[in-house]
Amino acid sequence: LAVLRENIERIRSKLNEKEKYILEHRLLSDEPMTLQEIGNHYGITREAVRQVEARLMNRLKNEFETSIGIRDSDDE
Repeated sequence: LAVLRENIERIRSKLNEKEKYILEHRLLSDEPMTLQEIGNHYGITREAVRQVEARLMNRLKNEFETSIGIRDSDDE
């Protein structure tokens, strides 16, 4: 859990406003907002929010894998 928190804090400074909002209000929240609610907040579609969320999840995944030394099978 500590490694997870460290990685989230490390990447947080690299995120834009929407990504930080999605991270806090959807991914880390005990009562996550819906895609529609976040879309309404920013005046964008649910699909646009979903795409930002997907990119954010990829960034988080890559950060975690890098921090624990996991390499893609293509790297071998």
